[in-house]
Amino acid sequence: MIISPPFLRDKDATQSDADWIEAMMPVNSRRGYPLNASESWHGGIHISHTDAGTTPEKVRAIADGTVVSFRKPSPPEKRDQFPLKYAPVRGTDDGYVLLKHETEIGSGEDGKVVFYSLYMHLKFLESGIKANARIYRKDPLGSSGMCDGRNEFHFQVFCDDNNISKLTGRKTKELDISKDGRTDAVYGDIHFYLPAGTTFYDKAPANNSTSTTGMSERHTSHVPLYVSMTLAQGSCTMVTRQKNTQTDGKYDLLGESLVNADGEDYEYNLYKTAMRNYKQSPSAGFELLRFGRVINMENETLVPADAPLWMTVRYPGGAGVVNLAAPGIKKFSDADFPHWTGWLLVDDDNDTHSQCNSAIIRKLQEAGSYEAQSNRLICCLPFEWEKSTIDARYKWLMTGLPWEQCKPEKTAIWTVPGTQETKDRVLMSEEDYGRFKQHAEALCFDSGVLGSGRLWHIEPKAFIQQFRKCGWLSKRELKQLIPLNGLSGQNWSSISYNDAESSTADRIYTSLNKTMQKYLINTPLRIACFLGNAIQETAWLSTTHEFYKYTERDRHTRQVTRQYNIWYYPWHGRGLLQLTNPENYFNYFSFRGLVYSASIKNRISAEYERLYRNSSLRYTDNHLGDESNTDLPNNVIEWRNNVDESDYEPTDSAGFYWCSSKMAKYSDSEHELERCTIRTNAGVKVYYRSQAFWKASAAVNLPGRISDTNYRGLNGFDTRCCVYGSAISVLTEMKFPNDNRDVVLEIPESNQLRREK
Repeated sequence: MIISPPFLRDKDATQSDADWIEAMMPVNSRRGYPLNASESWHGGIHISHTDAGTTPEKVRAIADGTVVSFRKPSPPEKRDQFPLKYAPVRGTDDGYVLLKHETEIGSGEDGKVVFYSLYMHLKFLESGIKANARIYRKDPLGSSGMCDGRNEFHFQVFCDDNNISKLTGRKTKELDISKDGRTDAVYGDIHFYLPAGTTFYDKAPANNSTSTTGMSERHTSHVPLYVSMTLAQGSCTMVTRQKNTQTDGKYDLLGESLVNADGEDYEYNLYKTAMRNYKQSPSAGFELLRFGRVINMENETLVPADAPLWMTVRYPGGAGVVNLAAPGIKKFSDADFPHWTGWLLVDDDNDTHSQCNSAIIRKLQEAGSYEAQSNRLICCLPFEWEKSTIDARYKWLMTGLPWEQCKPEKTAIWTVPGTQETKDRVLMSEEDYGRFKQHAEALCFDSGVLGSGRLWHIEPKAFIQQFRKCGWLSKRELKQLIPLNGLSGQNWSSISYNDAESSTADRIYTSLNKTMQKYLINTPLRIACFLGNAIQETAWLSTTHEFYKYTERDRHTRQVTRQYNIWYYPWHGRGLLQLTNPENYFNYFSFRGLVYSASIKNRISAEYERLYRNSSLRYTDNHLGDESNTDLPNNVIEWRNNVDESDYEPTDSAGFYWCSSKMAKYSDSEHELERCTIRTNAGVKVYYRSQAFWKASAAVNLPGRISDTNYRGLNGFDTRCCVYGSAISVLTEMKFPNDNRDVVLEIPESNQLRREK
């Protein structure tokens, strides 16, 4: 899922992603989520805006989707008349767009999700808003209008009963901590439930064993603890929470966060740590370091099976080392929406009227923690824009609520939630209710099955922040990364892409996403750098090996009868980041736990180096082939021969290349886009590059020369840049400079999005 806010402005250099989203979505506090100021259920938020003195800011689609329904806004003169004008000052805009989003957050059927976004109180709609129209993320929908005379529009995100369990992994109020979390969707922070009785030590064992001999116990927990691990920008941040004994559902942070307590550049060094601590199965060990457990059980086996994960964790009053891989400690990710981070599913109000009658929310209000936690309450509410249910939801305005004391003089007395304070509310007369209903009918619409089924609502800012951490690309989103045209030297040509079933792209698609999750290729800029290289090296995801011809010799004279065009066969490129050179192969075999002798690696690697430095010998005195290395283990030969038929191996070997070369470190640096022009067979064409992408590309193609700025020194770099630019335009909100660097373009000319169905 690729997702962004409904307003898009430039991000300040100092802004975090969460802070930027907050700036894009300022909320009218009286029209917040899930309750408005009058304690009525409110499935969305009102985003304030002003367009005074400027070109009206466009409201944009938050994700790829389809128009379910829409209404063109009434003209201003009708907006400021009843029934649209209900407040005493000015009126309400009635334009809206409802989008259906079908996307993916993980593997299998439960990874395929459907949700909706609604944009209400728009004063203008774009011409492309039509029934069943395909809309893409960042596409303009219209302009924000007014609600009761205020500059704002209503925005909400919701899904049906079936999809809430796909999006969050559950339908229960809290997460089940008796077992590990889901594996079909794993993203964001990793969370650990530490039961009472967990032991904290003074240090980790020198040999990374499970033995605690020579270690001193610092603390044994008396209550459960909840630990969260964030791996980002090279760092590892650990925080610990403990359940508050006074307030149900509240979890308090213990002390300051621990940053890189287990080593500097902890995230960038995960490969190095895996190779050191899990010598028999480094790849599985990498998953342990990344997820706290092995996720890809079909392809990875941890040896020994009880290998530990020693990490420094806070406890009440101090910090110590804990084996987080211990079976009693349960592992989760942000995809599980852990309740100790605030996420609760609220489904305990069975009334039909619009006022909140949830015991869960009442308890939060009474404890004074509702305001802090309200944005993480996922609530099952009736659809508030369904015209046919207006009386069922709002007739209480005239008749009173079950818990109100109604007096003959048409007054209802109610208690302010969380206090002993009482207030009077004047009940509406039949005439006043009739006027209110006409106003509501002017804004509501026939929502079909959405109006009668169970709908779950998530606070829109929290929803967007949550799923911007997901990084899983749907098939359609992956397809958009392939540019329509590409450069190769001085040639400009159209690019074909095969995403049909049984194609290479279709075969490796799920494993590609799992690889990106495993190796933390999980930010738009990291994905752009990774796929900018991988898509070019695989000829637009059409193959997972380098094309070659091999040498055939006469068995008796040993004379060459047919000559290959790649002298380093059979160690030619394989995988998404094509693994080439015997030393790289053997390093990957070590990472995967394949056994071979040091002598065979040294001999073949030395032969490769000899031929690399003496090109005249490559075709006449070449001893890289298997016939010259009869002691080469069968498992090595089998891996090499079968990698093209696998879905896991080509992507995982690329992930190995990524982490062992520390490509993430270069991808995290500044991506200042440079506009480049080149004269081709099709005329002058444009592409975009950056220093960050150059360094990430050079890390795997020019070892030892990553500080080079000689862009032309990297094979096919201009072609890679075409993919990189396309990926940047799809995955990010970055803008593209023109020749004068004073105009921003949303989609570069050379990287038009591949949006055909």
